[in-house]
Amino acid sequence: MKRLFLPAVLSTIVVLGLAGPAKADSIGTLSLTDCGSGKPGCPVGTYNFDIGATTATLTIKIASGVNSNNNIISAVNLGTNGINLTGLTATGPTGSGTWNANQASINSNSNCALGNGSFMCAVGSVGIANGGTYTWTFSYNSNIALTLMDPGTVHIGANYDPAQGLIVSQNGTPVSTPEPASLTLLGLGLLGVPFLRRKK
Repeated sequence: MKRLFLPAVLSTIVVLGLAGPAKADSIGTLSLTDCGSGKPGCPVGTYNFDIGATTATLTIKIASGVNSNNNIISAVNLGTNGINLTGLTATGPTGSGTWNANQASINSNSNCALGNGSFMCAVGSVGIANGGTYTWTFSYNSNIALTLMDPGTVHIGANYDPAQGLIVSQNGTPVSTPEPASLTLLGLGLLGVPFLRRKK
């Protein structure tokens, strides 16, 4: 038993030392009952983002408040706190057609023509309804260093049409997403190996 115990303990220490903290994406959320900052006109919705090294998603879940003035989303953007992007492309919700990506922020003309390369932006058109969920996926070649991304500084934007000027433009808030490191769990499992052996 003792001969097995020492190697198991040493293996555990090595594995735990190599495991390190799990690397998570930059994930955040924003729930609004209006266009943000008390500005009326936009539907009630929740905005969730997940920014990874080479892809990012923005999901908008509409709760209520859709009417003939705001039942189209024509542009969305995520601001990445000054990190420039290369090779940016975007796809929109299923069945919504082509979305054109640009490194800029949205404006009231339903396009991506403001700001600079620290924004990932997509222009297109999708009709929305109460209870609907809509997701945009951005792809890029930048290999973003996630350690530089603070979810609280990620800027979320959405342009609602056909009435121009209904824009959500606010920062997200961090979401706690603990990810247990699998190597750590493996190390803990190795610790118990000696106790599985039956006495003879």
